[in-house]
Amino acid sequence: MARCMQVKSFHDEHNCCVSFRNKMVNVKVIAKYFEATIGDHPKMKLREIQIKVASEMHINVNMTRCRRARKMVKNKFAGNSIQEFSMLWDYADELRLKNPRNVIKMAVNRFTPESPPHFKRFYVCFEALKRGWKEGCRLILGLDGCFLKGPFKGELLAAIGRDGSFNLMVFFM
Repeated sequence: MARCMQVKSFHDEHNCCVSFRNKMVNVKVIAKYFEATIGDHPKMKLREIQIKVASEMHINVNMTRCRRARKMVKNKFAGNSIQEFSMLWDYADELRLKNPRNVIKMAVNRFTPESPPHFKRFYVCFEALKRGWKEGCRLILGLDGCFLKGPFKGELLAAIGRDGSFNLMVFFM
């Protein structure tokens, strides 16, 4: 036999306090939600991440969660780059296969003979660009370079030439 409950009074006012704690917002949720932001600004301060979480998710989190979320995003991006650097050998082989006269050189360092290779530099000179440079460009050569910032520091150098019709040819070194 079912028992019926009777409502004797209904109060529409709430006396409970608002809580800004939620155990479901863990490190993985923060890392996934702010992956693009942390990826664009890898040196973002923990306090800034904490403020963003509070303003966008309306949750108070401690610095430890913010630190772990930032580390998780950085490790994910570092893992992607390791995977991409390992594919450079495939890229070089494909370029050589399509046009054997291209000049492709890759340099790696090994700390010990058993250690995995550590990427140092990658040089590509396409045969068609080199031939076009020799046949049609003026003897004006511009050199440009910049320093790379971010997790992989280094330099990017480019040789730039201009032909008679003012088209630019760019060679990256």
